[in-house]
Amino acid sequence: MAAAQFAVGTDVDANLAACLRMLDAAAAAGARLTVLPEFCNHLSVYDSADHCRAVAVALDGHWLGALARRAAHHRIYAALAVTVPRSGGRVTVTSVLVNPDGRITATADKQMLMGNERAHLSAGERPSAVAGTAFGPVGLYACMDGVTFETPRALAVSGARLLCNSLNSFARDEASLHVPVRAAENGVFVAAANKVGPLLPTGRIAEFSAALGVPAEALEGAGESQIVAPDGTVLAKAAPTGEEVVAADIDLSHCRPRRLAGRRPRVYGPLARPDTAVPGPAEMSTVAVACVPGAQEDPELTWEAFDAGALLVVLPELTPPPDGIPAGVLLVTTARRGGQHLGQVWTAGGLVHEQAQIHRSDRHLDATELGNWIDLYRTPFGDMAVIVGDDHRHPETVRLAAVAGAGLVAVCWQPEHRWECDLGLVERAAENRVSLAACSPPGPLAATMLLDPPADSLWSPGRTQPFDGTINAPACVRAAPGEGLLVGVLHPGRAADREISKDTDLVGGRSLAAAAVLAQD
Repeated sequence: MAAAQFAVGTDVDANLAACLRMLDAAAAAGARLTVLPEFCNHLSVYDSADHCRAVAVALDGHWLGALARRAAHHRIYAALAVTVPRSGGRVTVTSVLVNPDGRITATADKQMLMGNERAHLSAGERPSAVAGTAFGPVGLYACMDGVTFETPRALAVSGARLLCNSLNSFARDEASLHVPVRAAENGVFVAAANKVGPLLPTGRIAEFSAALGVPAEALEGAGESQIVAPDGTVLAKAAPTGEEVVAADIDLSHCRPRRLAGRRPRVYGPLARPDTAVPGPAEMSTVAVACVPGAQEDPELTWEAFDAGALLVVLPELTPPPDGIPAGVLLVTTARRGGQHLGQVWTAGGLVHEQAQIHRSDRHLDATELGNWIDLYRTPFGDMAVIVGDDHRHPETVRLAAVAGAGLVAVCWQPEHRWECDLGLVERAAENRVSLAACSPPGPLAATMLLDPPADSLWSPGRTQPFDGTINAPACVRAAPGEGLLVGVLHPGRAADREISKDTDLVGGRSLAAAAVLAQD
């Protein structure tokens, strides 16, 4: 299969010619399925609602018809996203799958719109369906639908073994984080095609640059189109700039998404409801935090954490709390009791909070009595969730905490795979805009880390730091593999602002239709 990246402008016919040229190149590379970017028919900026509708392409019209005929000529599948006119004056961003017979066999309307897209486009109202192909089930989604987990995961839960992601993004964290994590967390293949070249009409670049606080030269497609294996390994990847087709051989019959095992849909009900708590004001917007991976081997390290002034101390799972916790300090660990594996919060006055593990874990087979919800604990620095066992592997878990209003998440864990550290937990912090402190025993994965929302997201007119090229990549500090103590400062107060672009709330704006699929038994 192949993923193709190229530039698109405001000339609809020229854009069609570019798509046809890229299908030719992909077919020449031997691809049987090719993914093209989002907004293939026109740039995603319009002069008016009438203009938006005028440049949209009908599903049964000339533009897609020409593309379908080229796909049939090469006997290949083609996946891409375009704007499509709908009844009632609506226009949607719609992913389309064309089969080798030249027929459109599947469509999927984009669920989450980004920033200025909301001015003239309408979000999808129904969850996306999985499409059958000659080599296995395929799911389609576009750009912002992959910045949070619900839509790709709903497709994987519904049987997709290959996810085709059409992108229209200038953010570097699409390629480094949001694309590969959807493969690893679901155990499926992902093929993503992004744009290169300007993403805005020439006459409006200065306007958007000023509004976003982003240099004009950064408002170009970030490229790095890629094909990712189910373990998160990137099989093929294009350069950040320049027109290119990348290809890789994949076999969906070998895809066994064990990542989906152990899900508990009846626990995920709150994700499908519109009620969403926003982190409220707290006494402190920042907090000194210490993770003590070496606490079991050297209990004195916990006292070093206290001496360093940490007000939140996180220990590896099943580490007994020390006697004499200083006043004002919260200590997080876990314990087994009566068939449960419990996250615990301790203070100078004793045990004040418990959170039961909610998913089964092969590492904790004796934890047979599972929790059914995420409880938050009120702290001076905001509401905190505690995640234990292997609950972190299920993106629904941290989302439940965020929907309940958590601004900070403490994780006592022992990951087994590198993707859990390099992609999984980083994405949990990113897609929920939460601060996160994770502590694991020392090991080769460098799994003890502090993650913080950036001071500025993409939509930051009062930007405090220069644009770093990302949408919402968390700041990350890790303990070295043999390091026994990690001390730093987290900013849970930043979790109160969940908008990463204008009117684009990562948590409150999640796709309820996709979440409803995840909550179905």
